[in-house]
Amino acid sequence: MTDLSNVSVLVLGAGGLGCEILKNLAMQGIPSIHVVDMDTIELTNLNRQFLFSEADIGKSKAHVAAEFINGKRIPAADGTVVRVTPYFQDLTLFDKRFIASFTLIVSGLDSIEARRFVNTQLVQITLETKYEKCIPFIDGGSEGWKGHCKTIIPGFTACYECSLGTLPSKAESYPLCTIANSPRLPEHVIEYVLTVQWPREFPDQEFDGDQDPHLNWIIERSIQRARLFGIDDTALTREFVVGVVKNIIPSVASTNAVVAAQCCNEVTKLLYNIYDPESSPNFVVYNGDDGCFSYSFTHERLPDCLICGVLQ
Repeated sequence: MTDLSNVSVLVLGAGGLGCEILKNLAMQGIPSIHVVDMDTIELTNLNRQFLFSEADIGKSKAHVAAEFINGKRIPAADGTVVRVTPYFQDLTLFDKRFIASFTLIVSGLDSIEARRFVNTQLVQITLETKYEKCIPFIDGGSEGWKGHCKTIIPGFTACYECSLGTLPSKAESYPLCTIANSPRLPEHVIEYVLTVQWPREFPDQEFDGDQDPHLNWIIERSIQRARLFGIDDTALTREFVVGVVKNIIPSVASTNAVVAAQCCNEVTKLLYNIYDPESSPNFVVYNGDDGCFSYSFTHERLPDCLICGVLQ
C-alpha cells in the first residue's frame, strides 16, 4: 500500500463541485487537504453545497468547508486525522513555490482563466525541474446535466491549454431571421428584445442585467412580443429571463456528485500508481441530459501548444 503520510492535495474551489471533492477526499483518508476559494456563501448555494448552512451566509466558503470537515475528525489513511487548510483569496496570487508544494491538484472551478493559470504554473514546474517534479492536475467541470474530468500529467498528457477546444459554448446563438420574423420559443423573443429593441430604444445606454429597471423592461417587452407571436408567455418568469440574458446554466447536485466521484477516482489511481499516462484515458465526459451516458478517451497533446509544446 502506498504511504500517504506525505501526501498533500490542493483543491481549487469550494462550490458545488468543490464541496463534493472535499468530502470524497476526506472520506478517502487523505491526511492533508488544502482548499482555496475567494467566494462567500450565499443563500442560493445551500441547495447543493452541503457543507454550508443558513448560519454560514456571508462567510468564506473555504473556511466554513474546512471547519466542517475538521470538526468531524475523520481518520486519515496514515493513522492521523484528516486536516483541511483553507485559503480565502484569489488563487492566482499564489506563487509557484506554493503550488509546487503539493502532491497533486484537483480543480472544481468554473473559471477558465484560473485553470489556465494553474496549468501554466504546473507545466513550468515540470520544465524547470527537468521532470523531477511533475504534479498531476485533475480538472473537473459541470454544466447543468453535463460534466467532464480531465487528468493532466504535465509533460506526458495533453495540458489544459491543449483541450480548450473541447469547452462547450457559453451561449447559444439564434439566427436573426428567426428571432425577428418567426420566433417560436420564449428564448427567441428575449434575444430579440435584448439585441434589437433595447439598442433601438436606448442607443446610448448599455444593458445591465443587474439593474432591476433594465431587467423589468426586458421582461415586459418579451411578454408583449411573445403574445404578439402566439408564444406561451408563462415561461417568461424573472428567473427564466435572467437565465437567458446572463446565459446562466443551472448547477445540478447529482452532476456535481458524479463528476467529483470521477475526479477522486483519478486521485486514487495516481496515488496508488495504477494510472498509466501512456495507455489510460485522460478525458472522461458525462451526460445525464437524456438518460445516463459516460465515455472516456485519450485527448492528444497539441504539438504547437503555447504552454506545453516546449516539453515535447
